[in-house]
Amino acid sequence: MRRPVHSMFGITLLCAVAVGCGDGDPSAPAADGLAYYSSAASAALGAVGNGATCATCHSNDGTPRSGDTFRNIAYRTSFKGGDAPTLLDAANACVTGWMGGTALTATDPRWTALQTYLQSISDRSVTTPNTMRPEVLANEAAYETMYAGGDATAGAPLYARFCGTCHNSTLTVNMSRAVSRVNLRSFSVGRIAQKVRTAGPPPSGMMDMSDSTPGPMPFFEPDELTPTELRDIIAHVRSAM
Repeated sequence: MRRPVHSMFGITLLCAVAVGCGDGDPSAPAADGLAYYSSAASAALGAVGNGATCATCHSNDGTPRSGDTFRNIAYRTSFKGGDAPTLLDAANACVTGWMGGTALTATDPRWTALQTYLQSISDRSVTTPNTMRPEVLANEAAYETMYAGGDATAGAPLYARFCGTCHNSTLTVNMSRAVSRVNLRSFSVGRIAQKVRTAGPPPSGMMDMSDSTPGPMPFFEPDELTPTELRDIIAHVRSAM
């Protein structure tokens, strides 16, 4: 899980928004938790108007996204490169940092439902600490040099896969709208690459005033989005529509 929600739900609403309590069905808690992973219930954990869910950044099947997959996440011994010692701490880093909501507590029914779901898709034997390795270069110019010269045609499907969910719809994350594809065209190669790799200076420095592209955007590590893939995406973004 990575960095960088509010409105209280009672048990009745939790059951209604999810798939139902199940009246004793042992799979019901995990089903309820699925709603807090990928539905409006997940977005509602954030600030009023937040449209991002856990699924925006984290897959549940091992597929790379900007955040680490939730597959086999629950039993790791630490998270976010050691910044979050528990799974709840890691979840709250997203809930409060990226989504702009209020921290969940260990007894909050929303958290217990989400935790049960995460455990249901995790292997207890997978306990390796969850790492975090943003690619930090010296400055924007260094990213410009590193990521210039991509293939715009090859970048089109990659943009759709990794970027379109937020930038095609200008999704509201926390209280900030994602920059539209049209507006991204005017950004330099270095500006885009630095944002993608670190979420702006310093790494994951959300809303940092020194960042030329402020806003709560997660970063992609090189093992999630290769240098060639990012180079091609940037070429596509900056090409004629």
